[in-house]
Amino acid sequence: MSNNTDSISTQKVLQCVRFPPRGFSLGIFGKDNNPWTYSVPTIQSQILLIYVITQLFHIPLKRLGFPKITSEIFAGLILGSTLLGRYRSYQESLFPIASQGILGALSTFGYLLFLFLSGVKMDTSLTRKIGRRALVIGILNHLVPLVAGMITVSALSRSFFQEGGTTVSPSVEVITIAKTSFPVISFLLKDLGLLNSELGRLALSSALISDLFGLTITVISVLVFISATGTLARAVKDAILFIIFIIVVIFVFRPLMIWVAKKTPEGRPVKDLYILLIVLAVLLSGVFSDWAEQTVLVGPFIFGLAVPEGPPLGSTLVNKLDPFASGFLLPIFVSLMSLRTNLSAINPSSSFTFANIILICVASISKILACLLPMLYCKMPLNDAAALSLIMSTRGVVDLATYSFLRDTKIINQETFAFMVIATAFTAVFVQIMVRWLYDPSRKYAGYQRRNLINSNNKLPILLCIHNQDNTAAILRLLEKSNPTRDFPIVANVLHLIELRGRASSVFISHQIQTKAISDVSYSENVILAFQGYERNNYGAVTIQAFTAISPCNLMHEDICTLALDVLASIIILPFHRKWAVDGSVEVEDHSLRTLNCSVLERAPCSVGILVDRGQLRRSNSVRSSQNAYCVAMLFLGGNDDQEALTFAKRMAISGTISLTVIRLISKKEMSSNVDQVIDLDIVGDWKHSRSGWENVQYIEHQVNETTETALLVRSLVDDYDLIITGRRNNTHCPLTAGLEEWSEIPELGVIGDMLASKDLKTRASVLVIQQQQIAM
Repeated sequence: MSNNTDSISTQKVLQCVRFPPRGFSLGIFGKDNNPWTYSVPTIQSQILLIYVITQLFHIPLKRLGFPKITSEIFAGLILGSTLLGRYRSYQESLFPIASQGILGALSTFGYLLFLFLSGVKMDTSLTRKIGRRALVIGILNHLVPLVAGMITVSALSRSFFQEGGTTVSPSVEVITIAKTSFPVISFLLKDLGLLNSELGRLALSSALISDLFGLTITVISVLVFISATGTLARAVKDAILFIIFIIVVIFVFRPLMIWVAKKTPEGRPVKDLYILLIVLAVLLSGVFSDWAEQTVLVGPFIFGLAVPEGPPLGSTLVNKLDPFASGFLLPIFVSLMSLRTNLSAINPSSSFTFANIILICVASISKILACLLPMLYCKMPLNDAAALSLIMSTRGVVDLATYSFLRDTKIINQETFAFMVIATAFTAVFVQIMVRWLYDPSRKYAGYQRRNLINSNNKLPILLCIHNQDNTAAILRLLEKSNPTRDFPIVANVLHLIELRGRASSVFISHQIQTKAISDVSYSENVILAFQGYERNNYGAVTIQAFTAISPCNLMHEDICTLALDVLASIIILPFHRKWAVDGSVEVEDHSLRTLNCSVLERAPCSVGILVDRGQLRRSNSVRSSQNAYCVAMLFLGGNDDQEALTFAKRMAISGTISLTVIRLISKKEMSSNVDQVIDLDIVGDWKHSRSGWENVQYIEHQVNETTETALLVRSLVDDYDLIITGRRNNTHCPLTAGLEEWSEIPELGVIGDMLASKDLKTRASVLVIQQQQIAM
């Protein structure tokens, strides 16, 4: 059997193929009862079979930490010449040669779009802000394995490689192994949930440098190969054409696309005409790069780099094209590449296989060490450095596509191709499992000092989260009613949370450090200016530090908790996921915001408050609100959360500009000997003693016999106050609320908070639910 066979079967078979192939079957009305003699039913069956087998592997393997690409490779190996492709009847019916060409062209088009979108998602502006560590890692991660691999090729006998392929094959193999793909790293970090972690940001920055450096080397290598096999004039002509293409993309197409982005009103979609013209330009860029004797895939990738990342244009292109390209066609592309893999072509006893193993091991180990040693020199912990080294050495779909291209052009043979496919699958599995074991993002909470309101001093550091601009007014009013003074100042760290769209890498901006932050993130401008204006009007009492985090919704809690650690915040204030209209009805329910709030409550390193804003904290027309004072009620039932809420309410009442009423609910069933009750009595007693002489503070006790009385009392308060503060009291058993948990719709607010935030209540009273820090130290 020949090692260079391209057929799905194990033997060379002459077949007659009809062109153009017949498309649609006539079904029961046709004379031919075999639907697989028609191209469309055959391709549909192939796609269905690929997806079914992929899912059958992926469902159990994902529980073991295997990435999805391994299931796609396994599906191709089963359907290909390694297993089922050995049977001629199977090949002729389900995977005839003609249908393979059609499906291959369709999936390759999907891969072309995937590379274009990968360029769109790359934030090339990061290259201007990349630190020294990322720059060193990015260059060494490509350069060291390249040099080590070339030395290995020279050291080994040339006959080893000539036994299985051309003399060019080992050098090209080294260049391929040394390459680091930004899209592959981004996919891995997304699967691991590390996109916005410190390690993830460093890996993405390093991968961006390494990928661009590798692209430059690849283009130069192609030109050198052309000059060596052809003429120097031909290589110079191709180089000039490629340079002209890059200049046109940067200085013609990019300004046009920036103009399109500026012409699109904020919040409005980009016109479909512009999207169609861009897709047409992507296809033309592939034709032009092929004309310049580069691969047809280089042009779309470079064109994607010129597209302005993020909204509106970048995010629109990703939203429209990514589900079709990455979600539908790319898995087919991976399976088809492994379908063409014949593992029986590998001869374990041949010197060629031995040389391949040595070459891959040397290049991979040197790639890991090129990242590991510099990070250890920079005092990075060993586990983190090892995890980063493994991430930078992973392989994926881009590498498989490169191997397939080299195989199609006869630069590498079938044995090398099969060997590289198996190495890619093994590396993808090994890296993902090892990184999960080595790197734990929650480790940053270890040894963290307990932070909450009770243990804070006069200077209060808080973290205010803004999910959209509608939250700004409510958060500002709460900050104002917290009554910051020079004696009791507040350090307000404002974090504007923006969903990651049209980008591959998350972004975190400190507007105190980056002077161009507002121009870089224009959609944060109004939020920042509003809080900076409040700081100017309260100079000395309030210090504002503004931040912007652009990350996926499911990872935003990491940005919040990390910033809370860095600024030593005592409490995090989050907006509620419901937005009320002027008439009191619910206007919007943001389920992603609700998920975010729950994640922060579970992981926060300090206390957390959820602000339920009704009517933007406006005062009601009740009797208590008829005075000029802003009326606040604090419901105290007992427990750590209520003690924390009482501390916040006390701080609000210090300046005397608000009217505070502390309402303590007491059950006749409570036992005074209970340790928690004794602590509550001490806390309340100390508070009553400290507030003596405060005319703006009242203390009321209510005895409650049963839970129905609790519910009626709570509901009766909503029209008497502008703001009601209460503790979450999660998983706290209390006779006052026994049985009410079963009717709770919003458990993150607790039983009392859930009643006060009910849709049935038509009130202007806002609610602040506080949970004391939960992480055990």
